[in-house]
Amino acid sequence: MLLPLETFRGVFALVIVLHHLKINTPIHTSNFIQNGGLVVDFFFVLSGFIIAYNYLGKINSTEELILFQKKRFYRLYPLHLLTLIFFIFIEVLKLLAIKYTTFEPTYMPFDSFNNYYSLVSNFFLLHGWYGWSYNLPSWSISTEFYTYLIFALIVYKFINQNKIFYLLIFLSLVIFLLEHNGLESLKNFIYPTRCIYSFFIGVLTYCFFRKYYKTVSYILPLIFLLLSLIFISKSHNLATNYRYILAPLFFALTIFFTANLKEDNFYYNILSNKFTVYLGSISYGIYMIHFGVIWFFRQISRFFFNINDYNEILIFHKNISLLLTIFILALVIFLSHISLHYFENKFRIKSKIS
Repeated sequence: MLLPLETFRGVFALVIVLHHLKINTPIHTSNFIQNGGLVVDFFFVLSGFIIAYNYLGKINSTEELILFQKKRFYRLYPLHLLTLIFFIFIEVLKLLAIKYTTFEPTYMPFDSFNNYYSLVSNFFLLHGWYGWSYNLPSWSISTEFYTYLIFALIVYKFINQNKIFYLLIFLSLVIFLLEHNGLESLKNFIYPTRCIYSFFIGVLTYCFFRKYYKTVSYILPLIFLLLSLIFISKSHNLATNYRYILAPLFFALTIFFTANLKEDNFYYNILSNKFTVYLGSISYGIYMIHFGVIWFFRQISRFFFNINDYNEILIFHKNISLLLTIFILALVIFLSHISLHYFENKFRIKSKIS
C-alpha cells in the first residue's frame, strides 16, 4: 500500500541532488529544480505520515519511548557522522594546503559557517536548529531527530487518540502562526519550524487517513501530485513564509490520496516499480552523500580543469553538462546503494529496525 510513497521519497531525493548540482543544463535552470529545496518539506510531511503509521498508539511506556528514539538514532546518526567526518577531512586539507601551497580557499578552514562551534553542534545533531554547516543537507536530519522525540512524548503522554488528534491540530496551528508572523524576528528559527510544522501536518494526514481510508482511482492522487509539482515550480513568486506554510498542505493531500490509491491501475504500477521503490530505500544515502560528491566534483572542475564558475554555476559544453549530470546522479545512486548494504543496514540490524 505504501510502495508509491517510497517512490516519492527516492525521486524527490534526486531532485535535491539536481538542486545542489549547479551545472549549466536546462534541468538546473528550470523553475522546478531552482525551487527544489522545497521538497525537503515533502520529506517532513511524509516522515510524519510514516512515523504515525508505524508508531501512533504504540508508545505507551518509558521503555518504548526510549526504544523508539534509539531506533531513530541508529537510523540517522551513523551516516550523519560518516559524512561529517568527510567534511572535517576537507577542512583539514584546507589547513594543509594553506600551509604548504599557495592555495587560497573560498572559505578559511574551520571558519565562517564551518567553525568549531558548528562542529560541536553537528556532533550532537543540534546544528539544524539555527542554520546549516559542514554537510549542508544534514540540517533537516538534525531538526527531524528532535521532532521525533516531540512526537514520541506526545504519543506517550496523550495515549487517548482523540486527545492526540486535537493536540496535533493545536501544535500545527502554533507553528503555523510562528511561520506566518515570526520569521522576520526569528529568521534562523525557520529551520525547526519548517520541520515541526510539516512533520505534524504529516501526522494529522495519517490521522485522517486511518479514519477515512477508502480506495480511490488514479485521478485524485495524480491531480494532487501535479498540483504539488506546479506549486513548487511557481513558489518563487511567493514570500518565503507563505511557501513553507502552503507547500506542506499540497504535499499532505498528495500523500493522503496516494496512500488511498487502488492497486489495480496503471498509476499505482508506475509508482510501485522496483527501481523507483529501491530509490526510496536508498534515499537517505542519496540525501546525505550527494553534497560531498558534488563538492568533490566542483573542486576538480575548477582547480584542475579551469572550468568557469559563473555565479556558482559550472559552465561546460551543453552535451558535456548533460552527461556529467547523468554521471553524478548514477555515482550518487551507486554510493547510496553501497552505503545501505555495507554500512546503514548494520546499524538497522543492531537496533532491530525492520
